[in-house]
Amino acid sequence: MKRAVIFFILAVSLLLSMQSNACVGRVLNIGITNSVNENLLAEMVSMLINERTGTTVNIKVFDNTLDMYESVRKGELGIVIDNTDHAMNMLSISSSNEREKDYDLLKKELRERMNLIWLKPFGLLREENGNGKYLYAAVITESVLTNFPALPRVINKLGGISDDRDFNKMVKAVKSEGKVKRAVRDLLKKKKLI
Repeated sequence: MKRAVIFFILAVSLLLSMQSNACVGRVLNIGITNSVNENLLAEMVSMLINERTGTTVNIKVFDNTLDMYESVRKGELGIVIDNTDHAMNMLSISSSNEREKDYDLLKKELRERMNLIWLKPFGLLREENGNGKYLYAAVITESVLTNFPALPRVINKLGGISDDRDFNKMVKAVKSEGKVKRAVRDLLKKKKLI
């Protein structure tokens, strides 16, 4: 009986240590188009993944959505930060003007057409040009999901972050001061995410 208990404790300890180190020593590439919103969200995702898993994360900036998704198709990116408007234009899907409905449709279409998985939305953010608000989310490839099974749980901790008062203060501060990494680290610490 004593041996069985000791074996069980050792097995659980080994399993937990394997899960906690599941991403350590690996490299992930995140793609964004050149916007303040995507840059901030990518920095948050990057820092959170790095702090929580030890995975190195590189952020790659693209001129447009088509080039970014082409890089995903080539296997050069494992994650993209996108909004529903960009993704719907890329897939030539008309908007229903209902954000949640559009998100659900995109989730289905991207999974079927490109093997991509939309995670929990970060929330709505106003575009820099002021032309409306769009729903942003992280999108990951199936291969990343296979190789980093804990990743969605980590990234989903940022679900709804754009509705947070502190996040909106950070956006304004970054636009005026331009110190993205420091502002992101301060916010993640304040939220006890790192």
